[in-house]
Amino acid sequence: MKILHISNFVQKQKGRLYWNHCFKINNGFIRNGHNLCLFSDRDMSRMNRLNKLNNNSSLNKELLATFKNFDPDIVVLGHADKIHNRTLQEFRCLKKDVKIIEWNVDNYYLDNTENKLSQRSNVIDAFFITNADESIKSCLSNNNSISFFPNIFDSSIERLKIFENNSFEFDVFYALSYGVGSGKIRSNKSDYDREIYLDHIKVNCPEIKTNFFGYKGKQPVWGSEFEREISKSPISLNLSRKPNLKYYSSDRISQYLGNGSCIFVDKNSRLEDLFSNDEVIFFDCEDLNEFEKKIKYHVNNIDVAKSIAKKGWERGHKCYNEKIITKYFIDIAFNGKATEEYDWPLHTFKK
Repeated sequence: MKILHISNFVQKQKGRLYWNHCFKINNGFIRNGHNLCLFSDRDMSRMNRLNKLNNNSSLNKELLATFKNFDPDIVVLGHADKIHNRTLQEFRCLKKDVKIIEWNVDNYYLDNTENKLSQRSNVIDAFFITNADESIKSCLSNNNSISFFPNIFDSSIERLKIFENNSFEFDVFYALSYGVGSGKIRSNKSDYDREIYLDHIKVNCPEIKTNFFGYKGKQPVWGSEFEREISKSPISLNLSRKPNLKYYSSDRISQYLGNGSCIFVDKNSRLEDLFSNDEVIFFDCEDLNEFEKKIKYHVNNIDVAKSIAKKGWERGHKCYNEKIITKYFIDIAFNGKATEEYDWPLHTFKK
């Protein structure tokens, strides 16, 4: 199958975001035997100064020319904010049976995600998003669908097996990642919903050696430096922005667990439907005492933590890898529903 994948392939970032979902999706399509053509909307927009003056009309003309030349069977968009709806409508005029789908890994109620998907609804056949609250169908029109998909694991990107390490410099790792665009956090930036857990460990567990980034003036960590830093601790905190949505986690869940770290997950995410208690450590986000006890126990019982990490790593790479998720995209896009068995609760919503 010929696939045109339109996303932000972050060439501007010089490789420091190599773990982004867009690259895993590329790998999945190719490893499933498809012919892939890439179009990086934000990078292409920056290359032509006219795009600032004409609302990216030049960019969209280039995309239309790409579509004509490549003649794809399916167009896949990922956070492609620079692409106009009328361009996608022109695709259908050129090829009536072309499928057009869009994936998104943001919290539905943050970053204007709901509005962005709603504005696309009349031109998209199927949306795919990493949360499964029934409320996400609010973005739909009458003829399309929105489906949950798990964060993607890719063994060529998440290459580490931290649970095999024999010694560690630190006990617990976490990296706040706001500031993705610049790579740095503004001095007045804070994130109370997540920092409360980091503060609690610092204040109440001074014996625990922490390796926190994007916190208390310490800048985030990116690229290969991220691999070096996460490998120094057996345990990582998978803390996502609120509000809690069913099955939602930021993509750090695959970055941490996929690299073999023992992760702590807020049980209000209901990810117990995807991972068992011996694959990740669930805690109640409203009970800091329970959180503290579980941290202390696993720091003092590293072999237990490493065993959990290994089982979670195995589950992620076996059940939620790039080949399976991209096969699922194609399945839903062309069949309107899952026609095969998948290892997660299937949620496809229609209007």
